[in-house]
Amino acid sequence: MERFTIGISPDFDTPGRGPLVAPGTFDAGDLDAKVQFERISEQVAEYLPEHLKGLDVLLSLGPRVSAASLEGVEQLCAVGRCGVGYDNVDLDACTAADVAVYITPKAVAGPMAESIVLFILALSHRLGAKDRMTRRGEWAASQMPLGIEPRDRVIGTIGLGRISRETVRLLAAFRPGKLLAHDPYCDEAVARDAGVELTSLEDLLRRSDYVLVSCPLTPETRGLVGKDVLAQMKPTAYLINTARGPIVDEDALADALEAGRLAGAALDVFAVEPMTDTGHRLLQFDNVIATSHSIGWTEELFRDMVRESCAGALAIAQGQAPPNVVNREVLNRPSFHRKLARWGKA
Repeated sequence: MERFTIGISPDFDTPGRGPLVAPGTFDAGDLDAKVQFERISEQVAEYLPEHLKGLDVLLSLGPRVSAASLEGVEQLCAVGRCGVGYDNVDLDACTAADVAVYITPKAVAGPMAESIVLFILALSHRLGAKDRMTRRGEWAASQMPLGIEPRDRVIGTIGLGRISRETVRLLAAFRPGKLLAHDPYCDEAVARDAGVELTSLEDLLRRSDYVLVSCPLTPETRGLVGKDVLAQMKPTAYLINTARGPIVDEDALADALEAGRLAGAALDVFAVEPMTDTGHRLLQFDNVIATSHSIGWTEELFRDMVRESCAGALAIAQGQAPPNVVNREVLNRPSFHRKLARWGKA
């Protein structure tokens, strides 16, 4: 019997914990005898064609999938990008090679929403500064100035996707005064159901006490939060970016913090990653919380991402297109459907 081969990206293996994709991670049911896993052992920044040849589906985290990665790769039917961002995958090249790219939005929404709320509360209650001062023995000084609460304040999100909608659902417990969103692609009814007022970016910036960057990185959003945008925010407002680093102009943000034009920021993402420069300007501010593009990483997140990604792979193993495909045009290509037909009725 011909085997359906699922490739596993090398960064799914965790030091001291073993592989994140292991027997029992998902249930293949009747397909168990048909499916086999192949681990890519070499740690790479970008896949080479030899990593992908012979695979039917690739489950991937960090390495880049480029046009060069796909040269001569004819069997690959899909890339399951674990997460919701796909800026490390060349969508046009994948479409041209009849490779569907799908993501795992259900798995990511909950952990990331919790992390955004965590950032909001940590900034509001000056957690980082109080921790550092207490460790230095500055007990009395750490008690002032006072923090604030999200209660009765305005929270604005740039982007109202699945993560943002789950975030505002969780925030309801803290009784914010108003929830705003700027998202030109969001339906008014979706925003209304979420209890969010859709508005312009300018209005959101002017009114919000917290501005959440929760949009995908696209040519339109690259550098979106720059000097002019930051200048429209309240000097008492906080900026939280858990989306992608290049959406925010880091020098402009540092300038605003240095001039006291913002109350603080929380950043899980940076323009260049990994960000190992301890002299980075944004790391010099006590009112900045910085994490390593991992604030939402939990055991449950990885478990659910793998399950959701494997479910997409198993759909292909039965000749069906996976859910959550982002390069939707590939679904109209007869040559893509011929790949699916290899495993079932397309």
